[in-house]
Amino acid sequence: MHMTQLLDHLPAPGEVVEFTLGATFAPRPHEVPASLFQQGHLGLARAHRQAGRTQSPWVALSFELPGRADPGALAEAWQGLARRHEAYRSWYAHEEDGTLRGHLLPAEGIEVRAEKAGAFTDPRALRQHLHRRIDEVTAAPGPGLLAGVVLRPHSSTVWCAIDHAYTDGHSMALVFEEIRERYAAALRGEEPALPEAPGYLALNRAEAAYAAGLTPHSPELDTWREFFATADGGFPAFPGDLGHDSDELLPGTRLSLPVFTGTEARAFRAHCARNGGGFAAGMFAALALVQRELADEAAYRVLTAVSTRASPRDLRIHGWLVNLVPLAFTLPGTPGLDAAVPVAQQAFQRARSRYDVPLHRAVELLAPAGQQLRIPPMASYLDGRSAPGAADYLDREVRMLTGPDNASGVSIWFNWFRDRAELVVSMPDTPQAAVSVPAVLERAVAVLRGAIGAGPLPPTADPV
Repeated sequence: MHMTQLLDHLPAPGEVVEFTLGATFAPRPHEVPASLFQQGHLGLARAHRQAGRTQSPWVALSFELPGRADPGALAEAWQGLARRHEAYRSWYAHEEDGTLRGHLLPAEGIEVRAEKAGAFTDPRALRQHLHRRIDEVTAAPGPGLLAGVVLRPHSSTVWCAIDHAYTDGHSMALVFEEIRERYAAALRGEEPALPEAPGYLALNRAEAAYAAGLTPHSPELDTWREFFATADGGFPAFPGDLGHDSDELLPGTRLSLPVFTGTEARAFRAHCARNGGGFAAGMFAALALVQRELADEAAYRVLTAVSTRASPRDLRIHGWLVNLVPLAFTLPGTPGLDAAVPVAQQAFQRARSRYDVPLHRAVELLAPAGQQLRIPPMASYLDGRSAPGAADYLDREVRMLTGPDNASGVSIWFNWFRDRAELVVSMPDTPQAAVSVPAVLERAVAVLRGAIGAGPLPPTADPV
């Protein structure tokens, strides 16, 4: 899987068919509150629209099917998916007074129609069409899922997009696997054998009740209290010049840096294990070492993403089920990555143990006065090797696509797939950041590769 901005991707042209959701029943309101992440995301998107700022707050997925795909079978597949999962038939919309109201369509009323959108011979024109249609559908009130296929004689590109408020990376991996399974079943004239999938609204209800019971003195907030108990409090700054005030939200850009081939990534994990930690601990240790080298700061603090899917049954839920937790540690006096790995491992384990403490509630209760929380900086680790369908990511050219975004700080995703490990970075689109951010991260990559005695990365990653 590749994480790519849509504007950096040129899809091969062809005939476009779109699948749009309709309903034979009216939506019914519900009283389940939006999650705190959804409230923040939807509120920020609304503020951008009201201010006339461009934003595409959605996540998209694309993958290849061999030959010319059957639009009727694909429409059946998308209809089955939308009926099975609350995330694609429920939404939150702002009332005139700014409050969020929940809406839900009954599963049996969902219908998906296949509609021809035209034939494209210019990949740039196709990209412009996809961007426009995704922006239109995902921003409109109602089920924000838009899907489609680009038909060609020898290969077809299936794609979909939904407001990020209702999906995350794990959900998109589930979409890839389920749509392929449903499509194959539809071609055979059969119903796919899929277990019942819980809905995300029950988790929203549980989060609201849990968050309401937290106070500034709750023991569950110990890691957050320690995180904010620094000389300046607040969220940590990136050790490089970003060219703007850290509270200012600017148009963002993304870049990707290769780190390891598949073979090297496994060697790095083994190296970390010998030193008392895991792959993620090695990443955090390297970032902390570079911070100390560049900023003379041994105390490393960062927010890192964790899933809030707490049980195996929850792994079937589609939605935005992610939290950010505080990770903090102080580098030991002994130099080098090997000594830092066990310290980072202990901090990572402690941070993950409080996966259920909502970020926004912790900030509300404990953050220094005036602390901004719009798009907090983070450094996160994703092991995508065992995700549903991961063995086929390369053959099916699976891509996670995003639209133009905004950023105030630097957010880092460290992704480990079967064929490679990479750093994907979101940052403000300023001349200073374009110089400083790659320099800092290239130094971190050098530390990581140096741990296993690896030289410059070859131009292509090796297969598993």
